[in-house]
Amino acid sequence: MLYQYAIFFSWYLGNTQIQIESAFSLGVVAFISGLAFILFIHISYFPRELNNSATIPTFPPLIMLFYFNLGFFIGISNLYVFQLYELPIFLDFLRSPELGGLVMLASFFLIYSSVGLFRQNTEDPNPTTQSNKLITTGIYKYIRNPMYLALVLFQIGLGISLSFLHISIISIFTAITLHYFVIKREETYLKNSFGADYESYKTKSRRWI
Repeated sequence: MLYQYAIFFSWYLGNTQIQIESAFSLGVVAFISGLAFILFIHISYFPRELNNSATIPTFPPLIMLFYFNLGFFIGISNLYVFQLYELPIFLDFLRSPELGGLVMLASFFLIYSSVGLFRQNTEDPNPTTQSNKLITTGIYKYIRNPMYLALVLFQIGLGISLSFLHISIISIFTAITLHYFVIKREETYLKNSFGADYESYKTKSRRWI
């Protein structure tokens, strides 16, 4: 997947001229390789039964990758096949490796801070595992789901860095899917596991930002 995307964006961000049909073919190969990777990871590693954790549909990073892949496919389909619309010119300021890098840096900070707290508390950050302790310190004092916010920010930043804004725009659906199919289900699980302690924590810390 990374190799195929690298091939496409080395052309897309470079100066080499190729036919539209060839550009679309490069994109489709990258898209298909991305879907294959997502399916492989889900089928190979996602637990078949979730008995002691939230009943989420798949690993959250795969949700982000799916919408990254979908945004990319929508973008190449419009650019090289249908040409139904053009993104507003005022969005061009977002086509910036520097700005995208800053957004991704923020996502890395959130991940680093979150995973560090899990390690300090001997907890597994994998949401398919059982939660034995409610973490409410550090970044979790302010945001209940910093790792999911980091996934959305990473997708936004990557799209900006690659000057492919469809990837960033479609992150709206990444956030919606994480909200309703991961976060909500985790909240139910944590409420059942920690009761009043979790309800009290919810009043002190925001869900997203």
